[in-house]
Amino acid sequence: MRHSKTVEFLYAVVPLALWRGFLIRRHIEKCPDCQALLASREEAGRLLVREDGVAVGRGLWAGVEAVIAGESGRDTLKAGILRIPSVSRWGWAVASAFLGVLLIGFLFLKDFQPEGVSTDIAQARFELDYVRIGGQPANAVIYQPQGSDMIIIWAEKNP
Repeated sequence: MRHSKTVEFLYAVVPLALWRGFLIRRHIEKCPDCQALLASREEAGRLLVREDGVAVGRGLWAGVEAVIAGESGRDTLKAGILRIPSVSRWGWAVASAFLGVLLIGFLFLKDFQPEGVSTDIAQARFELDYVRIGGQPANAVIYQPQGSDMIIIWAEKNP
């Protein structure tokens, strides 16, 4: 029994047809333990479908005769065939390239966040009491890029 387990393991591990054929001829056909695991002829026969066991309608055989007989059957057969559209190699190449561009774009842009006005950070560092341009009060916008120590102040006259 131990030898049979080794042969079963070697059969499963090496998927070469010559190797499997050799194992079947040398061991499995001669070993009584392996023979006992095989299905009997009656069990195998029950798995097969015979012609007398299938009820085929008259319409099928009439169609077969029409195809064999002549041209009208060919036209009927051609009309009944489902045609599946084929995609050329270029179509697959274009689809693959488009998918690759989408994937690369997603990977590059997934961590991208536009930098906004960061007033909290700027106010924590310094205070701006007032801004004047030409002696007139002005509006000011404070901007500090993320990850930078630089602070940009934009001032414009009131309308």
